Amino acid sequence: MRKYVIVVFLCIIFVLSGCAPLPEPSTENDEGVLTFGGITVCKVNSEISFYATVKKDEGWVQHLLYLHGYQWLKEQSAIVSDARLPELQHAFAVLDWELWDELWQGIDSEKAYDVRIYIEHEGARVEAKALVNTADEIHVGDMIFLGCPYFDAVALGTAAVVDCTLCPVFPLEQEALNERFVRENRESGYEINTRDMFNVGSRVEVIIKVPKCDKGTGLLSCERDNNPVPLSHN
Repeated sequence: MRKYVIVVFLCIIFVLSGCAPLPEPSTENDEGVLTFGGITVCKVNSEISFYATVKKDEGWVQHLLYLHGYQWLKEQSAIVSDARLPELQHAFAVLDWELWDELWQGIDSEKAYDVRIYIEHEGARVEAKALVNTADEIHVGDMIFLGCPYFDAVALGTAAVVDCTLCPVFPLEQEALNERFVRENRESGYEINTRDMFNVGSRVEVIIKVPKCDKGTGLLSCERDNNPVPLSHN
């Protein structure tokens, strides 16, 4: 009964609050590149990129990556970006609306496992999965929290200076999302791979490769070499 009341309450909040404003993109150039705030999107190469800073290089984290939005998750993440979560959401939607909708709703789709994330620093590139220790098969939604239809209107529509943990909705948000983060084996989050993680304070570029919807599209100048480069910092 309690969960039923919570769900009804959340639905009312979602309807009354409306959606957080979407970021306005820059003009798309001739190479199929546009930006949403701190996020760069290459439509031709089906690629999203942004910069971030390593905040933790050991211990447990809920997610590997964090973009500003759900503030309480920042301390539970290893790599933090100055970019905003709505910007990343819009970038995913531009490249593949169906995939984005599945990720947003927390649907464990096959396409989510085809998304590749790379972390690059000073010429060294490593796949994001290699930076955490887990035997589970994890996908993009396990490495970055991409939002939730029940709470985005409140969490992403709040000014950055406001402490959302004081909001009356916060306990419900935290309880519901912590339950959502639990994987099939009942584990949540993972330990950082200290051997391969970049040092705290390292400025890195995060590169997300989304499977192309149009297989016939050719690559232009935004093409990248996606073969990880052996790490040189250890």
